[in-house]
Amino acid sequence: MLKKAILLGVMVLGSLGLGSGMALAAPPQMFTYNYTFKPGTEPDGFRGLKWQTDIATLDPFHTMEVIEIIGPFIYYKKMKENLQYGTADLEDIIYEFWHGKFSGVMLRVKGERQFQKLKDYCFARFGPGQRSDTYARLNVQDFYYNGVKTRMYLRYRDTDRTGELGIYSIALLSRQEKLDTLLLRERAREKIKEWEKARGK
Repeated sequence: MLKKAILLGVMVLGSLGLGSGMALAAPPQMFTYNYTFKPGTEPDGFRGLKWQTDIATLDPFHTMEVIEIIGPFIYYKKMKENLQYGTADLEDIIYEFWHGKFSGVMLRVKGERQFQKLKDYCFARFGPGQRSDTYARLNVQDFYYNGVKTRMYLRYRDTDRTGELGIYSIALLSRQEKLDTLLLRERAREKIKEWEKARGK
């Protein structure tokens, strides 16, 4: 029943050209939406901070440190933060605001052991998500979660032994220009890495 409701909603959005990027004149296309969160667990933000919360309501000058500003994106780190997520010890939690609205959050861990703890917690809380057959065969740690309000990914990079959990607002993702968003986010990741390196992480 939930899948049918989600499919109907996505098809309506698609016909309006909102969720899929289709023009209004495009013919309707039949597709299925793979909802991958465990029922009842999809977040609507992070730690009580809901998607699209305005940054001005959070007193950012006294509670948050600006990490990077790139185009319409501003990345913050809280001055006081609980760096435990489940049993995983986090390196950092970076909050993303797009045009002043809370649009995403990135949780980072260092080392395979801490990533395993993060993965165990995410699987227990949200379910196993999904990953491609190729990644599964190669045992690449790269998982995605599709929801109605939230898109999430969980991945580990052997190159720098870094794990990352990214949680994003679908409503704001759908309003961002896809190419510019990807380029700006990638640039932001590099800047954040430089910031972490400068701090000796």
